[in-house]
Amino acid sequence: FVLSSGMREISFLYEFTAKSFMNILDCVLGKDDLGNSGDDSDRMSALKTALFKEVASRVARGLKAEDKMTFALLLAKIYTGVSALDRSSDNLRTDDIFVAIDGAFGVNFPWQGRGLNNLREVTFQDINSTVPLLLCSAPGHDVSVRVEKMAKSESKELASVAMGSVEGYHTAENLIIGASKRGTWVMIKNCHLCTDWLEDTLIKILHALNAGTHKEFRIFITSEISPKLPTALLQICDIIVAEAPTGIKASLSRFFSSISNERFGNSVKNRLYLILGWVHAVVQERLRFMPNGWSEQYEFTEADAIHALDVIDSLVDESCGKKQNIDPEKLPWDAIRTTLCKGVFGGRITNDADQAILDKLVNTTFVKESFNLDFQMAHVDGAPKLPEGSSKDECLEWIESLPSHNPPTWIGLNKMAEAVRDKMVAESVLKKVDVVTSALSYE
Repeated sequence: FVLSSGMREISFLYEFTAKSFMNILDCVLGKDDLGNSGDDSDRMSALKTALFKEVASRVARGLKAEDKMTFALLLAKIYTGVSALDRSSDNLRTDDIFVAIDGAFGVNFPWQGRGLNNLREVTFQDINSTVPLLLCSAPGHDVSVRVEKMAKSESKELASVAMGSVEGYHTAENLIIGASKRGTWVMIKNCHLCTDWLEDTLIKILHALNAGTHKEFRIFITSEISPKLPTALLQICDIIVAEAPTGIKASLSRFFSSISNERFGNSVKNRLYLILGWVHAVVQERLRFMPNGWSEQYEFTEADAIHALDVIDSLVDESCGKKQNIDPEKLPWDAIRTTLCKGVFGGRITNDADQAILDKLVNTTFVKESFNLDFQMAHVDGAPKLPEGSSKDECLEWIESLPSHNPPTWIGLNKMAEAVRDKMVAESVLKKVDVVTSALSYE
């Protein structure tokens, strides 16, 4: 418990309470298969293993990917009594951390957490009618659909409301009160947009949930990861941190899934959307390689790309009218490039070198040659070529054909960038281990 509570030294998001730890203990002590052995030492060993597995499963789901490694290394030291990792090497990699964790616990230890991919188990076994499930995600990564699909598959009535207006506040309050009596489910979405309401109203409502609340009731809360989330809310909730999958393919898939079907009526515009999706994916992916990708942690979001869709539609309609058969040669290429470079994406950039990178990316993709056969999206060996056709289905098939992991050369970085980033992540994990260890020693 001291270790899990010590994780708050790393992030505001990590608020693990004594109550949550007692829930873990109750779960472990209630397991029937732990009492089968008549040997006290065997039973203690089984209890210890079960406790560490349950702690890792529940705590790690509320951590970011890098911090899962930090927590697992710290937990391993408590489990074995010695440091799991030899830190004498100057060339430590994340693979070394993975090996150290597996060496301490075994290969099937759930140090990654029981999270979004185990949503049903979390909902029915780990939380109850008085413990909300807070799903925190990166901007633009909507996880509410996972809850909706689960509710449908389980034949559960789910009412949801998107926050951001006064009307939403009243609707949410009424939904929670009604569902908590009837035993149905409620999802309150985009709660990062209403942190004052969370502090003033929702927390009080959640505190009022008690043993009289219908046992089938569940409340799900979705929010972007934000330091404005009230500490009291973080302490009440069981939390799943849902980080968006990385890579060009994953980013393109998310972007295209956010575009309404009505928008895909023109094959020329569709191709522009596909190019836009690529540019957006590259811009986002380069953030993972700070400070080599960008010099600063710019707040590029999916909202930027959605805004760019409107910009492209407006510029094309103004220049070519709303015709179905548009000549690519007559598209307003200069206007599109300038708006994206100076406004949509460039509006967030403050560094001249970063601006030059963005300009090059946009100026080499938003070109009339992109309608030619075999047009490559990056001027490097192995870079993908745009599909021949541009119907919605052809665009989606092309996205699906991309590899899940792309080389850094596709986003304009050196082929060694991945190794450099991996080393930086490993070093960051070790620094966080030291931060938490130091804080616990001081306490």
